[in-house]
Amino acid sequence: MKKAVCISLPVLLVLLMAIAFLKNRSSHDGSENDSNTKTLAEKERIKRFWEIYREATDHRMAGKIKEAAESYRHALALNGRHEDALYYLGNISLELGEYQTAEDSWQHLAQINPHSARAHLQLGNLYLSFGQKEFFNLDSAEAEFQKALQINQEETGPVLRLGHIALIRGDLPKAQHYFEAVIATNFKSVEAHFLNGYVARKAGNASKAKKLFSEAIKFSQAEKPVKGVMSEGDTKSGRPHALPETPKRHTLFQPYFGDLAEVDETSAAQQMQVRYQKLEAFLAQIREKAQDGGF
Repeated sequence: MKKAVCISLPVLLVLLMAIAFLKNRSSHDGSENDSNTKTLAEKERIKRFWEIYREATDHRMAGKIKEAAESYRHALALNGRHEDALYYLGNISLELGEYQTAEDSWQHLAQINPHSARAHLQLGNLYLSFGQKEFFNLDSAEAEFQKALQINQEETGPVLRLGHIALIRGDLPKAQHYFEAVIATNFKSVEAHFLNGYVARKAGNASKAKKLFSEAIKFSQAEKPVKGVMSEGDTKSGRPHALPETPKRHTLFQPYFGDLAEVDETSAAQQMQVRYQKLEAFLAQIREKAQDGGF
């Protein structure tokens, strides 16, 4: 009897080890299958994201902004942290007049990547949109432009906008500082010359104002491409192709200098007086309305 028990103990141990091994193997196989299933699902999700993202890009470049916005939303549902998708959805939403979506997109981008200068620049532009009263806020705009400038000090866009804010606030020396900084980096900046001319005029320096206004006219003249040579935006068919960027590029003061290319030197003095008077009236309007918006 004792011998039978002694013989059965090793057998029992072997059986227990076998059962444990089989259970472990089954669990391992199950985990591996689950892992394989997740890997396949993830690959499919990534593949689908890029399909939709490329579709959105095609729509955007073709000027189909409603379709592009919808595709970017679908792409972000698959990858909500994709920076380009967030950036372009914000740009397109701005064009569609969906300002809250634009703000949400750029804010999300700035949260994901605090060093995204383009996110802060676009947020600053939104907060400097005088036509959108619910978003217009000089303090918020200034903060965003300062962040964009700290991230990329070689970019003149934030510097120009900071000049806008100083001009609105009536701080002419600071506005002049910013506009001259833009001109030092980009000497062909039409807007910087035009606005700095206004500052010079307000400071009583008529000769400097006239010179700066003339420079603005000169640099606004579009350079015509050499016949037979394609330039950026041209195609072999002669029709311009859609460029990849879609954000609204008009700044707050665009209406006052945007058509300077049509001004000739014979009417420059008169045009300078008319345009600067209109600009002054607009600035007064902004200051009046901005009292409750962080001014």
